[in-house]
Amino acid sequence: MLKKTASILLLTLLATLWLSACGAAATTAPAGTAAPAAVVAPQKGGTLVVGLASEPPTMDPHASPSAITFYITNSTTEALLYLTEDRKLVPWLAESWTVEDGGKKFTFKLRKDVKFQDGEPFNAAAVKWNYDRIVDPNYKAGGSLTALVGYDKTEVVDEFTVRVNFKTANAPFLTNAAGGTLAMLSPKGTQAQGDKVNDTPIATGPYKITEWVKKSHITIERWADYNRKAPWSDQTGAGYLDKITWKFIPENATRMATVESGETQMVEAVPSQDLPRLEGSKEITIVKKPWTGVPRFWALNVTKPPTDDLKVRQAINYAVNKDAIINTIYKGIGTKGFAPMTAIMLDDVSLRAYYPYDLNKAKQLLDEAGWKEGPDGIRVKNGQRLELLLNDIDQGSGPQQLDILLQGQLKTAGFDVKLKTQARAPWYEDNYKCVSNGPTLFLRSGDLDGLTALFGSQNVGTNFNFSCIKDAELDKLLDAGRAEGDPAKRRQIYLDLEKKVMDMALMVPILDELSVWAVRNNAPGLKFNGYTYPIVTDVSLKK
Repeated sequence: MLKKTASILLLTLLATLWLSACGAAATTAPAGTAAPAAVVAPQKGGTLVVGLASEPPTMDPHASPSAITFYITNSTTEALLYLTEDRKLVPWLAESWTVEDGGKKFTFKLRKDVKFQDGEPFNAAAVKWNYDRIVDPNYKAGGSLTALVGYDKTEVVDEFTVRVNFKTANAPFLTNAAGGTLAMLSPKGTQAQGDKVNDTPIATGPYKITEWVKKSHITIERWADYNRKAPWSDQTGAGYLDKITWKFIPENATRMATVESGETQMVEAVPSQDLPRLEGSKEITIVKKPWTGVPRFWALNVTKPPTDDLKVRQAINYAVNKDAIINTIYKGIGTKGFAPMTAIMLDDVSLRAYYPYDLNKAKQLLDEAGWKEGPDGIRVKNGQRLELLLNDIDQGSGPQQLDILLQGQLKTAGFDVKLKTQARAPWYEDNYKCVSNGPTLFLRSGDLDGLTALFGSQNVGTNFNFSCIKDAELDKLLDAGRAEGDPAKRRQIYLDLEKKVMDMALMVPILDELSVWAVRNNAPGLKFNGYTYPIVTDVSLKK
C-alpha cells in the first residue's frame, strides 16, 4: 500500500512539474517580475466631447473646402477605398478594383451588404450618382471636384460592379477614392433633404450626424445597423460610444482649459505655449502626427499689384523669418516649410535651398523693382506706397497670430501690410475673386496631385488657386504628373513642378504643421487615417 501511495505521489509531482513548465499551473509571478495585466475590454456607452478650433462651413463632404468637415465625417461616411495611416490602400465599400486602359478606367467590385443610414441600398447606381453630382456644373463642389479632374463618366456594369472613366490617365484617382471628399451619400435621401444635406448628410458609416447647433456643436450618434468591420478597427459593428459631441471652441486658452478640467476628453490644435504644461500632465497624453499635403503658406496673388511683380514676390519670400515665426507661435507643433508640399510628401535638397531669410536681399530686390524707401520706412514708387492686402480669416478669436507676425516682419522690409480680417464665407469669396494680395492657408491632400488645386488654371475662381495663376507650363506638368504611373518618374515631374512654383514665387511656404491633440487618459482609442484626419469610432470611455 505504501509502495502504491509513493508511486501516486511521484506521478503527481511529475505532472505538477510538467504543468508548471508549460505555465498551466503557475498562479504567481516569479519574484522581481510583475504579473501580466488583465486585458480589459473597452467599455461601451457614454458621450465623448471633442473640442475643435473652428466650425466647418458644411457637413456635405462633396461641397466642403474645409479640413474640419472631414474631422467629423471620417466617423460618419465611407468611401470606395481606405488609406491607412501608413498610406496603404485597402478595400472599404469596394471589395476589389482593377485599373485598365493605361489608368483611364477603374473598375470596382462593391460589397453587397451595405445600406445607407436611411435604409436605401448602396450599389453601383449610387456610386454613379455621387460622382455625377460632384461634376454637375449646377452644383458648387468643394475639394471633391479637384479629386475628379478629367472625369468622363461612370458606368453601371451590374448592380455591384461600377466602372469610373477618365478622359486621360489619372494616377492619383485611387488615393482620391479613399478620401473624404469622395465619400458616398444616399442618392434618394440627399435629394429629399435639399439644403439639409449641409447639416446632416446621410451616409453609410458607423455614426450618423443627428444635430448641428450653429456656433456651438455637432452631435453624431452610433448607428446601430452598422454591422461591418471598418478598415481601421478590430471590432465588428458600430463604435463603443453612444454619442460624440464636437464643440466649437475657437479661443485657444478656453479650449485647453476644457480638456484640463475634463469638460472635453480631447481637443485639437494645441498651441505651442500650452504644449509643455500639457505634456507634463499625468492625466493627458499629447498625440502628434505630421500633416500630409501642403504646408501652411501665403498664396501670393499674381494678378493684383504689387504682387503681380516677380521681384516683389521674391522679396516677400526673403523677408519672412520662418524660424522666428516657429519659435514664437509654432514651437513643438511644426517644422520649417520649404516647398509647395510638406516634406513627408516630397523632400529634396534642391527645394530646401529656396529663399533663406535675408532681409538685405529682400530690400535689394525691392530697389531693383523701383520701390524706394520712404520717410516713414514704407517704400514708395511713382507716389504709391508699397501696400499689401492680406486676406485674414477670423475663426472666432480675431486676427490670426501668423498674419500679425507677417505684417510686422514685412514692415522691416518696407511693406505696409493691411489685414482684412473677416469670417469664413466672405474670406472665401474674396479669394475666389482674387481681390487681395492673397491669404494664408493650408491644404490637406493624400497625393502630390493636390498641387492641381493650388495651381491648375481651371481652379482660378474656385478652390484653391488663390495665387490666381494661369500658366500653360504649370498645367502641362500637372497633367503629366496625373498621367504618370511610374513612381520615380512621377516624383521627378512633381519635383520639377515645385521648383517652377518656387522660381515664380507663387507662394511663401511657412510651416510643415503637426496635427497635435491633447487626449485625456480615460479616452483611449483615437486613430488617424492616411490623410492625418482623426477617427473616433474606436474611442471608449473608462469609468
